Amino acid sequence: MQKRFKMAFKALFCVGTSNRADRGGKMAGRRGFAIFLAVLIATATLISPVWAQDHKTRVITLSSSGLKTAATSQTSAYDVSAYSEGQIFVDVTAEGSVSTLDIIIQTSPDNVTWYTHTTMSQITATGQVRQAITNFGNYIRIYYTVGGTSFTFSVTGVFKN
Repeated sequence: MQKRFKMAFKALFCVGTSNRADRGGKMAGRRGFAIFLAVLIATATLISPVWAQDHKTRVITLSSSGLKTAATSQTSAYDVSAYSEGQIFVDVTAEGSVSTLDIIIQTSPDNVTWYTHTTMSQITATGQVRQAITNFGNYIRIYYTVGGTSFTFSVTGVFKN
């Protein structure tokens, strides 16, 4: 990359010097500057995908869509230690009779001992709910309680660093 910049500066300053009349020197200088800008834009274009890769994003299906009857359960644990923030999306597609859904986002430093991170607002109807989270440690899981009859829902997490 450093070599490209040296070449661009050389093109700018070497082409700009001319023994011709003043008009020819200005034209050559403009041409050199145009070459310099083209090299600079090409270099920035090559570097920009690397910058984008620095921000990792991971989508995790914490709980697949399915019918959950009145019970308390939790999802599997997922390693999210490489990420610093996330969004939890709950998509409720059906509710059986009069039911409630309580969702707790739990975190763990060792995948053994679990702590309550965030308790989401109680869900009583179909729809979508989102919860932003940060500072969640190494592992994450969803602990949920279906009260009443049943709910059909899924939980997805999107995490990024």
